[in-house]
Amino acid sequence: MENTRLPAHLNHYAWNRKILNVFWVIILVSVCVEVINSFLSERPLKEFYLQFVLLPTFLLSLTALIAEWSFRRKHKYTDYTIIGAASLFSGILVGVHSEMFVMYASLFFPMLISAIYFDKKKVWVSFTFSLSIYLVLSSFHPIIKELNDLMAQLTMASILLISTTICIAIMSRGYEIAVDLKKAQADHQDLMVKSTIMEKQVKTDALTGLYNHMAFYEYMDVLILQAETYHHPLHLAVIDIDNFKKVNDTYGHGIGDLVLKRIAKALKENVSTDDFVARYGGEEFVIILNDVKEEIAFSILDNIRKVVQQLKHPEIIEKSVTISVGLQTYRAGMHKQAFFEGADNSLYVAKRQGKNRVIIQECNQALEI
Repeated sequence: MENTRLPAHLNHYAWNRKILNVFWVIILVSVCVEVINSFLSERPLKEFYLQFVLLPTFLLSLTALIAEWSFRRKHKYTDYTIIGAASLFSGILVGVHSEMFVMYASLFFPMLISAIYFDKKKVWVSFTFSLSIYLVLSSFHPIIKELNDLMAQLTMASILLISTTICIAIMSRGYEIAVDLKKAQADHQDLMVKSTIMEKQVKTDALTGLYNHMAFYEYMDVLILQAETYHHPLHLAVIDIDNFKKVNDTYGHGIGDLVLKRIAKALKENVSTDDFVARYGGEEFVIILNDVKEEIAFSILDNIRKVVQQLKHPEIIEKSVTISVGLQTYRAGMHKQAFFEGADNSLYVAKRQGKNRVIIQECNQALEI
């Protein structure tokens, strides 16, 4: 029970507004109840209204207005002003209704309010205010003084002290729950981050940073479904690096990996964010072009072919490394295997016709060098 203060993100401003609203509700209820009592009381009506309606309402309203002023000025002691106002509310209600022992329960009102702030110091301040008001009333108020002897005063002080201890214990428990909740949220966020990282690692090719074979098929299923549903154009390109085995055999796999990474970067940088690029395996890549016409898809891939051909590879003697591309446009009702095989067959035609070209087999269209 050493630390009973919650983090500073608690919205004191909103809670202070709610407490002040409660003050005005208490005033309204008090007036309504006393007006009803005026018809039941044997006291003269003028005396009753003066003692039980006008005077307490004026004092309560004045107290609430002081608290409102501090609240609107956003004074740094607003919390304490509101606790003090709650204590005066209790004192006024007890003083006016001195013969009603149930009104003594209002002395707990300040402590209940101070517990909202989750600040042990403010709870002890409210205890001090409530006890002081009770002792002043029991010492100087003629009726309360007569009804409360020393034993009653000690009993009330003990009850207020016990109530304060209970408030602090509840606050401590609330703090523990808040800390546990914060820890649980942090653990959940950490788990989500780790899960996201692991998912990305599972679906990402370690060498090139592109999506891998598994991610490609998952993404292709989603895009085929969208193409069937919304009738968006969809194109699949299968790309193979020409004579890459020779590069590996001549210069080693380390140099081959550098070439792979450069080409992968070129593929990624020359498509839009709506498109999908993956390393299918070895020296093969796939690109899914989404929501563009067939001739534009062909143009994009041909531009990529030119960019790759112009890449510099200082580690190898060859002037350039080229790619061959097979392109297939999705047709309504086409199975995903046929979709891929169409692009793969186009790639085979590109290889057979001399490499370093883009082929759309269905259209019998090739880019000659």
